[in-house]
Amino acid sequence: MENASKTKRKAPMGLRLIAGAKIAKGLALAGVSLGVFDSVHRDLTAMVQDFIQAARISPENRYVVLLLSKLGVVDQATLVRIGILSALYASILLIEGLGLWFGAIWSEYMVVVSTGIFVPEECIALWDKFTWLRLVLLFVNGAMLGYMIHVVWTRMRARRAAGK
Repeated sequence: MENASKTKRKAPMGLRLIAGAKIAKGLALAGVSLGVFDSVHRDLTAMVQDFIQAARISPENRYVVLLLSKLGVVDQATLVRIGILSALYASILLIEGLGLWFGAIWSEYMVVVSTGIFVPEECIALWDKFTWLRLVLLFVNGAMLGYMIHVVWTRMRARRAAGK
């Protein structure tokens, strides 16, 4: 009897793929957050110039010039806010991913809401300035959202049919 309940909870392959993507994004964003916190009391301009030199990027590159000019405006409080927000979002991604991986039903609803929130913004950004990357991101997030809605809807209909 106990084994039957454990196999019921195992997430389908589609949910495991989405969970893996969420966990990977969460871990990457957690790393970014730690990097931002590590750079709070350092000279950002000097760090970036050292990186540019080590990577053998031309200092006259227009993106390098733009980046260096923007770094002068960033203060410590802004870095702390960026670190906190990225850590918070990384936590949300990790919670969603682990919840999906272990078959928690609440995480399916959480993923539907958190993914659905960004789709309109992605549509607006694509409408304002079309790029293939934006189109691919919109397609991937739309497919993920559609799949998650299908999973939630199917589960809800099955519960209603069972009379729960």
